[in-house]
Amino acid sequence: MRMLIATLALLLLSACSTENPQTRLEDYASRVANAIDYPINLELDTTIPPYPQARERLLDIPELREGVVDVFDLRRCGLMELIGERNSSLGKLALPSQRLLYELRFLPPLRHCIHELQQQPKRDTSENELLERLQHIEQVKRQQLPRVLSNAIFNSSEMVSQFSRTHPALEMKQAQQSGALQPPLQRFEQLLRMSQQPDWSLPSWSDQLEQSYFELHTRPFGAPWLKSLNMLTQTLDQTASAINARLDERPICFNNRPNNRARIIQSVLNGWYASELQPMMSTLHRSGEQWRNGLEPLYTELPTSPALKHYFQATLSDHHNSLWQQYIRARDRHTDAWQRLLSQCGLMPGHSVQDDA
Repeated sequence: MRMLIATLALLLLSACSTENPQTRLEDYASRVANAIDYPINLELDTTIPPYPQARERLLDIPELREGVVDVFDLRRCGLMELIGERNSSLGKLALPSQRLLYELRFLPPLRHCIHELQQQPKRDTSENELLERLQHIEQVKRQQLPRVLSNAIFNSSEMVSQFSRTHPALEMKQAQQSGALQPPLQRFEQLLRMSQQPDWSLPSWSDQLEQSYFELHTRPFGAPWLKSLNMLTQTLDQTASAINARLDERPICFNNRPNNRARIIQSVLNGWYASELQPMMSTLHRSGEQWRNGLEPLYTELPTSPALKHYFQATLSDHHNSLWQQYIRARDRHTDAWQRLLSQCGLMPGHSVQDDA
């Protein structure tokens, strides 16, 4: 009896929980193991799939044939300065985000120029030829824009950093700040929707696009969240296996009546499962849903390389074997195991029985 009281006291000392997700999960599994008198040798692997290398994720975007833009008389469209920037040595080395900004700045005045020429009542042969060339350029640029946008998002150093496996697992304070990443993802989605339209104006916030990249750079979330989710999945799965194995081996309670060990189990339920593990699960689930929902239209509706398609299918998607779906199955299996345990001991809510003597 004295040993049981001491064990109960230790189980109830949960106020000093740590922010480190691995330590919290190991503590939880240890307490469940003590409560059910069955070993849980928790093995946590933080390995997650690697983000594809640059050569595997970069989409090829053919340039307009050599000299085609230079020979066109685009001075009347006000585009020569922009073309000059693009063809400069610095322009040729521009980051994907700068290439995107160039295309966003190029298409609206080009379309305006085409519209003016179309509205001109009388055009000579040279003007008709110019109009055809401008329409060809507009068509090529419009078709390429989704690929430019895809490269600007998924090939940026900021997105590479988001999914870098060098980051540690996500702590709960970081997870609670995931909402700060929604504005940049929403801007990318606005650009996605815009690229699907035949005509549009330069967004008023285009000069803030680099700020969106900065926010992604300063708040690493993708890989840290996947690491924590992966550890949570393994903990739920291994704990459920231990509970089921213990119940299959021999009963903990008889005739659905709680006993002294059931008291310990209930303390773990209230002190760690309900007060520690579930809030952690809720935080990771909610923040992850925000992240997944923000990225999903980007990687599903934009053209991406086969390697990127495979990466997101293996991590964030609803595919049967993705890390996300593995977590969902482990969560449900863990819940079922606890319900089986509580039911055997008459501890399910609304179950009123007398204790064993």
